[in-house]
Amino acid sequence: MRTRRHDRRRERKQAILSATEEMLREIMANNGLDLPDVISVQFSATRDLTAAYPAEAARAMGLTEAGLCCYQEMNVPGSTPMCIRALVNAESEKPQNEMRHAYLRGAALLRPDLRAKRGITIDGPGGSGKSTAARRAAAMLGFIYVDTGAMYRAAALYCTERGVSPEDDGVVKALLDMDMELKYINGAQRTFLNGADVTERLRAQDIAEASSKIAAVACVREKLVAMQRRIAEKNDVVMDGRDIGTHVLPGARLKIYLDARAEIRAKRRVNELQQKGEDVDYDDVLAEIKKRDERDMNRAHSPLAMAADAVYIDAGDMNAEAVPDKIVELYRKTEIQN
Repeated sequence: MRTRRHDRRRERKQAILSATEEMLREIMANNGLDLPDVISVQFSATRDLTAAYPAEAARAMGLTEAGLCCYQEMNVPGSTPMCIRALVNAESEKPQNEMRHAYLRGAALLRPDLRAKRGITIDGPGGSGKSTAARRAAAMLGFIYVDTGAMYRAAALYCTERGVSPEDDGVVKALLDMDMELKYINGAQRTFLNGADVTERLRAQDIAEASSKIAAVACVREKLVAMQRRIAEKNDVVMDGRDIGTHVLPGARLKIYLDARAEIRAKRRVNELQQKGEDVDYDDVLAEIKKRDERDMNRAHSPLAMAADAVYIDAGDMNAEAVPDKIVELYRKTEIQN
């Protein structure tokens, strides 16, 4: 009995330290902070968390020069249980009102003004069927579907038409002149750039390739993520992309990671383009998909990753109807639990 209790306590300690490190790394990544930038971290924990000293996580990840302090919070009836908060003091050129918070798992309940009403996030690599599944699941639930990929393609289209490369400093200036707006017409998302509907122009192969590059630019992500969060604050949404569950809406009720082998995704993409009359080569498309996966997974800002609490779905052998059916089924279970 004593050994089992010891093992359970050790597991709880490791879970607390892992979650604390995840939160600290997310705060630092979201705000462009390096270890030397951190001056101090103040932790506070609810009284039901006694298995670990949160500062251990900070030391383990390399914050050896920063001042660390831990407090136990007052036991206020009705407060969120099993919660750790971290106040990071750091040197940064950003003004305080531009610094980003991090909310892990259920901790978003502490700030209902910053979380989605009843959000579903669908992340995964390009060509895994996220958009189709998200659109159909949203229709089945009566939610708004937010195609974040279209937003990045629109930004890529805007810059491409002006001869601005994602690698150029001109992207920052271009964004100042770009007015993007999402409108929902007959239940479908339409994307407007400076008043013009560009929805039909966003699926071209060259724009899809450029969107992956421009999505890696920090200022682009900051502008579009802010738009995505504003939509989710006001609506029940199904939102798909690369970092929705890990970064954009970390407090979503249900998170999905939709995947499929690169070869299957390449075949789907070739069929889609051929149906539009485009002459494409399978090997070229496969190579581009693998290159894009590598770029998305290894970019510095909000890389493609599966959220710790996401449900993994391999859509490679599933038809177009089965995936949204599965997502809606999973969401209905969360409604029962909540």
